[in-house]
Amino acid sequence: MPSQPTRRAFLATAAAAAVAANLRSARAQGDGLTGQGDGLTAAQVIDQLQKRAGVPWREGDVDGIKAGTAETLVTGVATTVMATADVLRRAAATGRNFIVTQEPTFYTGAEDGGGRAGDPVYAAKKALVDDHHLVVWRFSEHWNARKPSEPVTALANALGWSAYGVADADAIYSIPETRLDALIEHVRTKLHARGGLRWLGPPDMRVQTVLLSPGTTDLASTVARMPRADVILAGEPREWEAVPYVLDARPRKGLLAVGRILSLEPSAAACAAWVRSVVPQVPAEAIVVGDPYWSAAAQSDPGVREGVS
Repeated sequence: MPSQPTRRAFLATAAAAAVAANLRSARAQGDGLTGQGDGLTAAQVIDQLQKRAGVPWREGDVDGIKAGTAETLVTGVATTVMATADVLRRAAATGRNFIVTQEPTFYTGAEDGGGRAGDPVYAAKKALVDDHHLVVWRFSEHWNARKPSEPVTALANALGWSAYGVADADAIYSIPETRLDALIEHVRTKLHARGGLRWLGPPDMRVQTVLLSPGTTDLASTVARMPRADVILAGEPREWEAVPYVLDARPRKGLLAVGRILSLEPSAAACAAWVRSVVPQVPAEAIVVGDPYWSAAAQSDPGVREGVS
């Protein structure tokens, strides 16, 4: 009686089939851009994205290929906030070998192994990229420089606030009046937060204007725009800048910090849609990283619902 295939073998076969299907699609549609039937290389995809970036391309910036080779034939695109090992595996399993990431892949801004070449975590991730013939392209500075702000617009859309933007105020939204605790629950639900959400301010505080600050929140932008907002919805506020500023402004001001990843996750989905519009020859989808944190209370107290901050 023939043996049953293992789960690993099944996944490997499925991944190979996905890659083959995407490769056939890329080759069949390659004529639309290159004039050849061999599909698009990473270099050709990057060239199109750079030309349509909407801002002048600055060579030598943080953006660029961080792993893989420009000559690789692209079978699919995966956009993501952060190219974690899990994201890379999921991209490879669905035949998407060109990963567009917002954040560094190898843990530092420099991205190279350097003295960490012997680090098993770094080595395993590098091997994952090499084994699956992936290309990791960072697209952060230029994407964030687009106007209007892609991360802010995408976050507002995810929260259902796209119609509430204040015309003469950058990244400020005038929402239907609510309490701070109700706003917290709305944000938690819409962004699928499970443990990373933290806040400052009295729960019964009335809120009508919110400043959206995905990614890093520094003091300069906070001071410049906070007078017109009741609450700042931040990604990664610096605890020695924006946080004490809001603390000293209490009870008039509040702050919600959802974490860098959750605040930028909607932007990754918006980037996938943009990539599809620029290079329709290649399938492109966003891969969600998700909230990396768990609530300590939810883990230690069985009476607390799992995932509540």
